[in-house]
Amino acid sequence: MNAKKEDPHEIAAQKARDELLKLQQQSEKALGAPATEKEAEDEGDAIERWGKRIGFGLSILMGIYVVWWFWDQIFN
Repeated sequence: MNAKKEDPHEIAAQKARDELLKLQQQSEKALGAPATEKEAEDEGDAIERWGKRIGFGLSILMGIYVVWWFWDQIFN
């Protein structure tokens, strides 16, 4: 008889927390950071870590070069 009603605010808050957790995991994957502790433990290979760092650094340098090249083409 005494049915327990769920608070609509609590339901909305739980949905929001779930969405935030999902977005956090997606952004961590996009940025290359491990999403879970298990993934962090699996990144023990030093060669793979250095390869990612070198690749990231080269991509930044290439991006800077492309921006400079476009700037040079447009304004000169």
